[in-house]
Amino acid sequence: MLIFCWRVSDLLAICTVCCAISWQVALMAKESVQEVSASSVDEGFSAMGAIDGDRVSVAPASLWKGKPGEQSWWWQIRFAEPRRVGSILQVHSDRERAMHNGPEDYVWQFSQDGIVWETWSETEIKHERRLFRIHRLHQARQVRCVRLLVRKSYQEAPALREVEFYPESDSAIPFPDWIMIIHTEPKVTVPPEAPHLFVNLIRECAEWKHCLFQQIPYVQVDKEFVAAEPRPLCALLTGSTTEWCQVKPETWRGFEEVLKEGQLPIWGACGGAQVMAILWEHGTNHPWDCPRCRDPNHPLSPVYTHIGHTGEAPCGDYSKNIGERGKYRVRIVARDPVFEGVPELFETMEAHYGQIDYVPQGWVHIVTKGPEGLTENQCLRIADRYIYAAQFHIELPGTPEPSQRIMSNFLRLAREWGGYNPNAKPVPPPEPFDTSSTAEGEMPATAKEKQ
Repeated sequence: MLIFCWRVSDLLAICTVCCAISWQVALMAKESVQEVSASSVDEGFSAMGAIDGDRVSVAPASLWKGKPGEQSWWWQIRFAEPRRVGSILQVHSDRERAMHNGPEDYVWQFSQDGIVWETWSETEIKHERRLFRIHRLHQARQVRCVRLLVRKSYQEAPALREVEFYPESDSAIPFPDWIMIIHTEPKVTVPPEAPHLFVNLIRECAEWKHCLFQQIPYVQVDKEFVAAEPRPLCALLTGSTTEWCQVKPETWRGFEEVLKEGQLPIWGACGGAQVMAILWEHGTNHPWDCPRCRDPNHPLSPVYTHIGHTGEAPCGDYSKNIGERGKYRVRIVARDPVFEGVPELFETMEAHYGQIDYVPQGWVHIVTKGPEGLTENQCLRIADRYIYAAQFHIELPGTPEPSQRIMSNFLRLAREWGGYNPNAKPVPPPEPFDTSSTAEGEMPATAKEKQ
């Protein structure tokens, strides 16, 4: 077997002995490392990169990647002295925001001599989907060596960005806010050309420039995904061009559970908003339809509809559909903290043909169409949760000021809620404006006027 090893000493040197390669490096006091080694290292990568202190970089020198074409891989570390290990943080994948060349089926092991290995069964993962994961051991142990054994990898070979070891099972492990971006197209992987519109918007919000992200297909989202540590701050759902009658509802079952448990702040845009309404009202236990194929006497998912049609067309063909595309004005009709500091009549970007036909039970209508608009239900919220379904696109460029304000407010609310938080308490519902004395065409009184 070809083994790549990195040993600690005063000099940096490269030598080949008995088909092994060693890198002599200065003592890393942070980890008290004697040796870092791997079953193989792909060209340009480094086993030492997995403990360089950089959780984010995907530069080859900052991560370990095994050689493609092997049946299994391992990466291991030998401490200079026995060390107490109770928790392990790992960050993997050679793409910053999506799973690619990451370990899929793996387990952590420990040894006192580097020869006889025992398995930490609680760290065994059969189908990894997370970019970031904290393993908490049932019992902390004094160990000399720790090894990640990878039985199966996504794509070519596993890539490990960073590993950190903590002494206790309940050690506090600081980790920055990270955000799930859920892609609503029916694909099992996120394509590398996927747009980073939500990422770009959040990077423009001063307080949130340093958030981390994971882009993930909706088919991989379920309660286990969001509940694992480190827990996400919130989830953002993208739009979709696929017609909902062409989607298998059961593929949304995992996200349906997350939505209905209401323990994670969520912002759904356009198609992401529509599917949230469909899941809430109709669930995943029977087919969905669309206005093109719908039996008007027995509709399957009537909460979803189209703005209108100009002629006949097959499902998923929007060439004969009436749409809202471009910049439109919309109107706030209820006080909600996510729209704090936003004018009651504000501009936003639209790009849709479908819409939510009515407000589902337990939701509140927050934003409606403006003077030129066509879609009534522009933004809804679950009454006692920070879960929003917005027909418009704050993530599209074109209306930076209100979009940045809304996103900053949403992320602040998500942080106050506690991110994914099974113990969080219900929040006050939005307060609809009193329009009983408002003449037609006039704006309702603002919160300041009401005070």
